[in-house]
Amino acid sequence: MNKFELFCMIYYVLEAEWDENESPQLGAFLSDANPFLFDDIGSADPAVFANFCEKVPAEITLENSYSIASTYVCGLKNEIISEAFFTIDEQEWVECVKDYLSEDHKGASNNG
Repeated sequence: MNKFELFCMIYYVLEAEWDENESPQLGAFLSDANPFLFDDIGSADPAVFANFCEKVPAEITLENSYSIASTYVCGLKNEIISEAFFTIDEQEWVECVKDYLSEDHKGASNNG
């Protein structure tokens, strides 16, 4: 799993929660973090993905991805974003990551 794939997974979790509660603060973060706005690898606001890349280790595995994602989210020091992320537990996260990685997706190592 690469950094962009982890970033996208965090985005998907937060977006799913935003669909439920439509928090303006969460929506603002999602707008800046959107990894699908442009064709390149990054976020709508390039600083969001750059900051993410600085804070996460290079080696990300399925087994440690939830811990890394959790640490990143907690480091944002935003209660609304943290509450949204922690609506998913590690077991559900792992299943979602497996599904995501098994499908063709932006940022996959086999498609750029």
